[in-house]
Amino acid sequence: MKRITLILLFISIEMVSVAQQNIIIGKKNDTKSVNTVNGIVKDNNGESLFGVTVYIPSLKKGISTDINGHYILNLKKDTYLIQFSMIGYETLSYKFNVRGDGEFDVRMTESSLQLDELTITSEAPDHNVNSTDIGKQVLDINTIERLPAFVGEVDVLKSITLLPGVSTVGEVSSGFNVRGGGSDQNLILLGGAVLYNPSHLFGFFSAFNSEVISDVTLYKGGIPAKYGGRGSSVLNIKYKNGDMKHWKGSGSIGLISAKVIAEGPIVRNKLSLVVGARTSYSDWLLKSVKDPDVKNSSASFYDLNGRLSYSINNKNKLSYSYYLSNDDFSFSSDNALYWSNQNHVIEWNHSNGELLSYDFSLIQNQYEYSIYDHKSENQYDLDFRVDNTQINFDSDIKLFKENYLNAGFQSTLIDINPGELTSRGKSSINDKKLQHEKALESALFVDLNLKITKSLSVSSGIRYNKYYYLGERTIYGYETYVPKQKETIIDSTYYDNLKPIIEYGGFEPRISLKWSLNNTTSIKAGYNKMYQYIHLISNTSTIAPTDVWKLSDTYIKPEIVQQYSLGLFKNFNNNSIETSAEVYYKNSENVISYKDGAELLVEGDDMVLNENIETELLSGIGKAYGLELFIKKKTGKVTGWLSYTYSKSLIQVEGAYDVETINSGKWFPTNFDKPHDFTAVLVYDFADHWSLSSNFTFSTGRPVTYPVAKIDYEGYTLAYFNERNSLRIPNYHRLDFSITYKSPSRKKIWGGEWVFSIYNVYGRKNAFSVFFDDVEGSPPQPYKLSVMGIPFPSLSYNFKF
Repeated sequence: MKRITLILLFISIEMVSVAQQNIIIGKKNDTKSVNTVNGIVKDNNGESLFGVTVYIPSLKKGISTDINGHYILNLKKDTYLIQFSMIGYETLSYKFNVRGDGEFDVRMTESSLQLDELTITSEAPDHNVNSTDIGKQVLDINTIERLPAFVGEVDVLKSITLLPGVSTVGEVSSGFNVRGGGSDQNLILLGGAVLYNPSHLFGFFSAFNSEVISDVTLYKGGIPAKYGGRGSSVLNIKYKNGDMKHWKGSGSIGLISAKVIAEGPIVRNKLSLVVGARTSYSDWLLKSVKDPDVKNSSASFYDLNGRLSYSINNKNKLSYSYYLSNDDFSFSSDNALYWSNQNHVIEWNHSNGELLSYDFSLIQNQYEYSIYDHKSENQYDLDFRVDNTQINFDSDIKLFKENYLNAGFQSTLIDINPGELTSRGKSSINDKKLQHEKALESALFVDLNLKITKSLSVSSGIRYNKYYYLGERTIYGYETYVPKQKETIIDSTYYDNLKPIIEYGGFEPRISLKWSLNNTTSIKAGYNKMYQYIHLISNTSTIAPTDVWKLSDTYIKPEIVQQYSLGLFKNFNNNSIETSAEVYYKNSENVISYKDGAELLVEGDDMVLNENIETELLSGIGKAYGLELFIKKKTGKVTGWLSYTYSKSLIQVEGAYDVETINSGKWFPTNFDKPHDFTAVLVYDFADHWSLSSNFTFSTGRPVTYPVAKIDYEGYTLAYFNERNSLRIPNYHRLDFSITYKSPSRKKIWGGEWVFSIYNVYGRKNAFSVFFDDVEGSPPQPYKLSVMGIPFPSLSYNFKF
């Protein structure tokens, strides 16, 4: 009713311009009594418009366009006035002379009248209250681009960490943590393809070029059944489609990186292209540092994006997306690191109006990373790789009124090279190649969205997954009633290529409920169960190129996570201010930890790869719980949000033997447990063409294990550690600031803006880590490593053409 009232108001003040044209549909000699008229509604940029009202006044009926902008009408032979309307766009009226079946596409333009009270978004302004979504956050790219940027680079991942329930362990961190889960528990999808390492330069930059992205959706709870394979969250990053009408582009130039994209039609209204590139040139900054180790180091990255979109007809679309990223880093005379992501996605979309639409996609993605030494006496290459080949089918069916069914299937073949060591030159290192790992993970899913009463809505789903761990591989057997060690191997079994070794599977129920107290207030509850079959084996707190990805096998069982959530959602001031309070509880089975002194990658100082990594790992249980508070102002000259999270993330490892037990079997904090997390974000449009933004963040220091004493034993000095993760590094806080000047564009050929930003305004020396060094005659002495301990100013120029 609010939307209808707004539309009538706009018409009454003559905001909407009406264009009437005579359109002939079909051939005159068509003999069918009822004819089909369909088409696609887009904006001037060629983006499909969802939710456009297509109304026939003479019949007093209408429909809305689907998510692909498609509409379909069944009409008898006659002449009709048909109106296309949507808030924020000029209403269009056409006189259709229907003679038979036919197609007609519509291009809508945004209204020329700007109102401070009107904000155009991809969702209704009260969606957070009236939908069944719980634990879901959506950030459009315009919001992300207005936040303070580190050295001028808009960063998707850093924007996500400003939301409640999302944290990171420090400035140099490639991953993020959601509701007490590990960084490997996040399913990161870029255009539908899995991304294993989402960062450049160890987390200084995210691996996403913001210029090719349309929006970012994070599911922390109430995760739809079509998503699976990870235990904590889903981060879905969508590509934008190329303009079908006109060529245009955009880009930016900063202190250490630059990016550019171009988009437009190859065949007008049929085939479009988006292509983007980004690169760094940071070595000049390293060369300016006096420290010789830093001066002789190098760091670089680049990424490429491409997307072809082909409109076969009004009902069918075909697209191909490509992504490539590369990082190369070396520190003085130390080892060098390299990592790369590469994705291919082919997608076919079919839409039959509101009633049915489905997507079929083929996906191939690859993540490879290397550690190499080409300078020392013993030169080597140590290479790793993860390959995924995936097939997806996803369908949406409208049952009746506001009730929908989503169903489909997925299947993924995973191939992991867990390590291949190759000597170079006259190196004394022996070549070694670990056995490949293979697995097939498949799932069937169905989601049902029902509006039961005016106040009660339910979204319920079920996902059934099946996992096969496959050969070719030799599986070792260990002696019973003793801890697993290399010395206790008693036999081995060989499995041929693709032969199943062990299988797992299970049902993953999902349900979300919404009860509306009134038009602006609702209570929601959710439950989801997730299985995770691939794990990041690491004793660090974030994703690093030295980590190992490991599949569930005969010894490492899949992690099973169950989450319960409850929330109160309330909007104020005509939905311009939204608030929420959510609580959650998670329990986890088969959580992976590691033994004290574990050697996860290599054994000893001789670069011998560990081919029995299960002997270094332990299995435990986990729990996490928390409270998330959120308030957001969405309209006006001043916008932004405040968020606060109180959370705990704990693990318990109690094995049959002392060597398989941590902290005497007591609960202890995970590496990413940060009880208090507060964020404030402000954006202020204080004058024509001028705006400023800032964000402040505070969080509790993460847990660490420090030596509490040292022991002299037979001429050796040994550090003595007590309980794992019993202490914490200092608390973290930081203020960032930016000011933007958007230069007026007179001829609309070129538009630009200057952005000046300061990262870490007051120069807080936040500790990324605290380490200890031995001093003779004294206890171990602590030292703090701060990655960015000074204010870091930057200037960048963004442009559009």
